[in-house]
Amino acid sequence: MQLVNPFESPGEWYKANLHTHTTASDGEASLEERVRQYREKGYHVLAITDHGRTNDVGGFCNADFLALSGMETGGIGPNGEDYHLVLLNVPHGFECCDDADPNARIRSAKKAGGQVIVAHPYWCGNAVNDLLPIQGAIAIEVYNATCTKIGKGLSSVHWDDLLASGAIIPGVAVDDVHRGRDIFMGWTMLKMQSLTVESVMDALRTGCFYASCGPVVEDFHIQDGEIRVRCSPAAELHFMAQRSHGCSLYTDGGEPMTHAEIPLPGNWKYVRVEVVDPRGNRAWTNPLVLREEDTG
Repeated sequence: MQLVNPFESPGEWYKANLHTHTTASDGEASLEERVRQYREKGYHVLAITDHGRTNDVGGFCNADFLALSGMETGGIGPNGEDYHLVLLNVPHGFECCDDADPNARIRSAKKAGGQVIVAHPYWCGNAVNDLLPIQGAIAIEVYNATCTKIGKGLSSVHWDDLLASGAIIPGVAVDDVHRGRDIFMGWTMLKMQSLTVESVMDALRTGCFYASCGPVVEDFHIQDGEIRVRCSPAAELHFMAQRSHGCSLYTDGGEPMTHAEIPLPGNWKYVRVEVVDPRGNRAWTNPLVLREEDTG
C-alpha cells in the first residue's frame, strides 16, 4: 500500500471516531444520543458501525460534523479463526454477503462503495498468519478502547508483524463504544482539505492521518539524514522499524520531550513513531517506507 505523509500534506486536522455502536445493536445509546455526545466533544467525523446493520445517518451531517454509514461484521477466516471487520461508507440498507471468508466480505463492501478496517485483532486472537491472507483492508485497529476492558486494547504487535512481513498498512485508534468507559478514549486525526465523505475516504485510503489516545503529533518527517518528530510533551518516544530495529528515548522523570531527531539508519525499511505522554497515553504515526524490498 502506498501511503502519504500527512505532515507533508495540505489541509486541516479533523478528529474522527471510526467504530461506534448504538441501541440498533448492542450499544447503550441511541443514534441521536451518540451523535450528540461526539459532536459536543468536538469530533468532526463519526462512523456508526452497528453489528450486522446500517443506520440512516443522513439527517446528522452539517458543515462542521459528518456522520458515516457503516457496519461491523465478522466470520471465520481461511485458517478457521474468528475475525471482525469495520465497513465504512456502505449505504444504508446494505447487506453484507453471506460468505464467511473475509476477502469476500471486503469485496462486497467495496462493490457497494465502502472501505474496510480490520477490527481489534488482539481481541479476536488473530496471529500474523491469520491477518496476512486478508486482502483489501485499508487499515488495522492499533488501539480499541472497548477491548481495554479485558486488557487487549493494544494491537501494536499485530501491526508490527504485518509491517515486518511487508504488508504496509495504516493504523487507526477507535472507541468501539458500547457502554461505560469506552467512549472518547481513542481517535484518529485525519488531514483533509475539506470535511466531506470523499475527503474522509481518501485520507483513510492513503494513510493521511495519525492515531491517538491523547498525545498530539505535530510533525514527523525525514530530512537531512535524520528522522524528526515534534509532539505534545512526551515521556517516551519510540522509533519503530522491522524486527529488532528501532530506537527509544526516555525522559526518566526529567522534563518532557517535545521533539527529537535521530540519524536515519541504512538498514531500516520503514519507520513509525509512538509518542507516550507522562500519563502513559499513546499516539501512533503511520509508517514511512524507507526501502521498497521485502522486510526482514
